[in-house]
Amino acid sequence: MNPFRSIIWALGWLPLLMLVATMAHGQMPPSASAPSAASPAPAGPTQPMLGQAPFPPLPPEHQKFLDDVLKLWEQRSQAIQRYRCTFKRWEYDPVFGPRDTFKTYSEGVIKYAMPDKGLYKVEKAMDYTAPAEPGGKPQFQPRDKDSGEFWICDGQSVFSHDAKNKQQLQQELPPQMRGKAIAEGPLPFLFGADAEQIKQRYWIRPLPMPPDIKGEYWLEAFPKTRQDAANYLKVHVIIDHQDFLPKGLVIFDRNFDPIRNPARSTFTFEQRETNWSIALQQIMFWEREFYEPKVPFGWKRVVEKYEAAPASEDYAPAGPAAGERPTQATRPVAGPAPR
Repeated sequence: MNPFRSIIWALGWLPLLMLVATMAHGQMPPSASAPSAASPAPAGPTQPMLGQAPFPPLPPEHQKFLDDVLKLWEQRSQAIQRYRCTFKRWEYDPVFGPRDTFKTYSEGVIKYAMPDKGLYKVEKAMDYTAPAEPGGKPQFQPRDKDSGEFWICDGQSVFSHDAKNKQQLQQELPPQMRGKAIAEGPLPFLFGADAEQIKQRYWIRPLPMPPDIKGEYWLEAFPKTRQDAANYLKVHVIIDHQDFLPKGLVIFDRNFDPIRNPARSTFTFEQRETNWSIALQQIMFWEREFYEPKVPFGWKRVVEKYEAAPASEDYAPAGPAAGERPTQATRPVAGPAPR
């Protein structure tokens, strides 16, 4: 496997979720009012061609709103020194799981220290079990506590857990990614990259909202590169007006189809905190979490050294799936947690 691609896979969900770390407190500029449901962004063509956007050029007022949002992200990203939150995740997989509910429910924590250190940990996970009898109530069985996803990026390496083989994997980052791996992840524009880089790598637009939804901004992003498109079809981000931090995220499977295969992962971010007051001793304790992660008892660490590889075409342009007709954002509210 191409080492660069291997590193991206090692980062897993971390870069997708660490977008929350770059949103600083503050309000949208007065000129960046969100488009309303009464004036929705136009739907895209039913057969977008390779290398083309999945929707027509935005109207001037929508483009201005989007430009203001991207510029604010760029300006505010440096304001976050420390970030932490809890999250809930619902994973829908109707091909290998139930069609009428989620397959897996998880809870965990996210932590971030500027500019390149992050932690993503699933602390609780429950898997769907079909009812014993037709019409019965489905059950959700808890996983072993060591089997949840666990990623740490210390700026030089990515550490992850392989519970099946009881191994902690350490993958060294390529030199060009050291110190900025989070910013170079699958969604770099949510980690401080400038607005022009965002537009070069993603087709992005504001989404219309139902009239009963207040206090949120909805955005939709489609990857332009083969590497990103291999991981997901598109992403919906919902940003809270009050603190301008993402409160929800929906990652659509690369084979997503609203009828045949509505596979997706839905996240909500709660207890969001940034730049809280902290003493020097506490800072040292906080930062220690991102260095030399502790190896679970009975496990062993496996180090994968970085080796340069020939240049690849990982970032050649690639259009979104044919037939995509985005309309309205999917809200990241999946229902109650299983009991």
